[in-house]
Amino acid sequence: MRPLPPVVPGVPAEHQPALGSAPHWPLVLYFHHVHPDVRHYTALSPDAFERGLEQVLERFAPYDPADLLADGGPRRPDRPTVLVTFDDGYRDNTTHARDILDRLGVRAVFFVCTGLLGRRSPRPREDHLTYEECDGLAREGHLIGAHTRTHPHLDRITPAEGRAQTLGSLDDIRERYGPGPARLFAYPYGGVPAGPLLPDGVLAFGTVRSPATPWTADHQRIRRTYLPSGAADTWAGLVRHWRTEWDGTSGPSADGPALTASEREER
Repeated sequence: MRPLPPVVPGVPAEHQPALGSAPHWPLVLYFHHVHPDVRHYTALSPDAFERGLEQVLERFAPYDPADLLADGGPRRPDRPTVLVTFDDGYRDNTTHARDILDRLGVRAVFFVCTGLLGRRSPRPREDHLTYEECDGLAREGHLIGAHTRTHPHLDRITPAEGRAQTLGSLDDIRERYGPGPARLFAYPYGGVPAGPLLPDGVLAFGTVRSPATPWTADHQRIRRTYLPSGAADTWAGLVRHWRTEWDGTSGPSADGPALTASEREER
């Protein structure tokens, strides 16, 4: 019998993180902040972020973001992999998360709101990266993707406003980083509008509000999940369950083995 998925206390059913990815497609995690003082369901302290990623990397190798841009579409991995993503473009992504990612051999996708870049504030939730800081991340092998210009609910505004926000941010990314990164987009709040707003060739990422379907079946509603803040005691169970889903199997052996030393060295 397949084990029941772990349930995170206090999290509504529609936001539970246990559903990962379709079998044999990358597990995709999303974060907003890595900061000691921010309280948000996808915000972790630097220590917690490092511990959480270490647990994930025991069973999933890093997925290289460059493989998202392969000719013919994103490369499907031949082993369990995880793609790490960040939303909104907060400054702590570089001041706190960057060194941890480097230490663990992980390259990420940073989905930024292009109209908010450069806005500084003493409040971490309003303190954004600059384009120059994004350039530094890109030079190190990370990818910069689009997340609209000013972070509206795309499912609550008019189609014309939605097109201006989505296509405008894709144009901003294309102008700075080229056509490859301009094929990557993430929906603010995970709100996917009813009508199409994106060019067909764009890979678009949702949140836990999106279904876990193969990317070839629905490449503009890719599910992402998260390590819930304040619930570190659930992370080990979540990682085991995500690996079970990746394997697409059930039963006592479904958890799959941890990565071997040689597999970890390949990161």
